[in-house]
Amino acid sequence: MPMNLARDQIIVERRYVAVFATITDASLAALAAALPESLRDPFARSVGLRRGAYDETATLAASIRTGMIARKAIIDAGVLLSEPCTEFFVDTLGDTSDDPSFENLQAVIPAAIDKFGLDAARLMAVQYSAALGGFRRLVTEDERFKIPSSETSAPTRATVAEQQAKRAARRERRQKQR
Repeated sequence: MPMNLARDQIIVERRYVAVFATITDASLAALAAALPESLRDPFARSVGLRRGAYDETATLAASIRTGMIARKAIIDAGVLLSEPCTEFFVDTLGDTSDDPSFENLQAVIPAAIDKFGLDAARLMAVQYSAALGGFRRLVTEDERFKIPSSETSAPTRATVAEQQAKRAARRERRQKQR
C-alpha cells in the first residue's frame, strides 16, 4: 500500500519536534559541533546559523532551535544532525540497509550509540520511522526510541492549523480580487 508523502512528512515533522524537545541544549550543540566539515555548511544554511556560530557553544543550541522554527527546517536539521549516524548504519548493515529489520537495527544500535550518542540515533530513527518497518517498530517498541507524548507535538499541530488558516485567507483574497 503506497504511503501518502505529505502525510508521512507531517508525521515525521511531528516526531522530530517531539524528539528535539527532549534533547538538551548541550547535546544539541555537541551534535552540531561534531558534524563533519562536509555537513557543517549545509546545516548552518538550513537553520540560518551566522558565521562563527559553531564557536559560540553557549548560544549554539538556542540559535539552532530558533532557526529550525523560523526557517521551517526541523526535518532538514534532524536529517543533517543524524547523517553521520545514518552513514554508519548503512555501512554496517550493508545489503540490509535498504529496509532493515527490527533485529538488524537492534544489532547495530549499541555501537551507534557508543560512537554518536543516543540523541543522534534517535534523530536517525525518526527519519525512517514512517516508511520502514524496522524503524517503525523501533520507535514503538524500544523505550530508548519511543516518540515522546503528544504534548510536545502540539506546536506542530498549531503550525499546520496556521498554514490552513493562511491558505483560507489567501483563497478569500483571491476571490475578492476577481
